Amino acid sequence: MKNKIEVSDFSFYYGDFQALIDLNLSLRENQITALIGPSGCGKSTFLRSLNRMNDTIRGTRATGRVLLDGEDIYAPDMDVVDLRQRVGMVFQRPNPFPQSIFDNVAFGPRVLGMTREHNLDDLVRDSLQGAALWDDVKHRLHTSALDLNPGQQQRLCIARAVAVRPEVILMDEPCSALDPVATLHIEELMRELAARYTIVIVTHNMQQAARASDWTGFFWLGRLVEFNATRDLFTYPKEELTEAYITGRRG
Repeated sequence: MKNKIEVSDFSFYYGDFQALIDLNLSLRENQITALIGPSGCGKSTFLRSLNRMNDTIRGTRATGRVLLDGEDIYAPDMDVVDLRQRVGMVFQRPNPFPQSIFDNVAFGPRVLGMTREHNLDDLVRDSLQGAALWDDVKHRLHTSALDLNPGQQQRLCIARAVAVRPEVILMDEPCSALDPVATLHIEELMRELAARYTIVIVTHNMQQAARASDWTGFFWLGRLVEFNATRDLFTYPKEELTEAYITGRRG
């Protein structure tokens, strides 16, 4: 099984505060990795480190290495725009642009000049189909995306992410604002997307991590306490702290 991302001795700082401490892990290609742990433990910081979204915050710095297909994403000559095309992000709350459904999905391909090589109508259709939204919206592509329900809006944001043909999709608690039915739809969609993309998801919902992921990493106070196949981590945790957290005795 190929490693898509390899993290070695990675630490991250907000000013003088060290948010991530000496992380070492590998993220497998075409697999879903869940990151769990209490609020403030560093899992979202780590997620945003994988496409350097944290660069937008003043006073931050990173040490160690994060390799994407063997290429160090923190190398001085890394093209961050190219990196964020290859490693897309879906945020906690659905954030469609106040534009039409079509224009939401077309936004990235237009900005990146992909329309020179790809038919925009085909890109939009393929992306909406990939996000299991096409049948819901194909007759109203030019109506406002804000008219969609929250579950549809989150699938639209996933369609917007896949429209630029990424290799990795990062999801920061993508179901926290959704009802249980919409949550299950997103989890089913993640399983389908994993055939084409490497997915990393932050979640506070341990049942979701157990249901939806292949691998799970447990974070605590900026450290990666345990990383293992999801079934093994939830059934036979190696660390006492992991067992205490997943059984609700610590958290």
